[in-house]
Amino acid sequence: METSSMPNEVFVRRPMEEPIAQPEHLGILVQPHSQCRAAIHPQIQSTAPRPTGRVTAANVMRLLEYQHFCCALTGRRLGPDTASLDHILPVRCGGEHVIENTQVLHKDVNRAKTTMTSEEFIELCREVVIHFSTCQFEVSPPASLFFEE
Repeated sequence: METSSMPNEVFVRRPMEEPIAQPEHLGILVQPHSQCRAAIHPQIQSTAPRPTGRVTAANVMRLLEYQHFCCALTGRRLGPDTASLDHILPVRCGGEHVIENTQVLHKDVNRAKTTMTSEEFIELCREVVIHFSTCQFEVSPPASLFFEE
């Protein structure tokens, strides 16, 4: 079970006078989707072919090799404890359970993505970046320090 280092943190939003400085590679997230031409983490050209057919352990391993053991959305390195299979077009949207409709994501990314399509998830991430760039968050003591429960 994962726990936060400070489980009782309370975040307070305050308007900012200046936007938070962002690393240049995050700039793509605030562009309209139609203007995005390059991936945040471009895939390394793979010599392994993308697997096709049924979702099997062997095909998932081939997919990991094809992705160079990196998350398809973030580029994070993947290991046995962090890899999670994801449907590109979710089954709820009519996606098939075949290897061509899957990608391997970091487990934290897949947990956040839930049943969204990759495009829906990336758009949500853009909204978060835009909102965060216009607000400042400060860590405040938990309310339980001031009020009895």
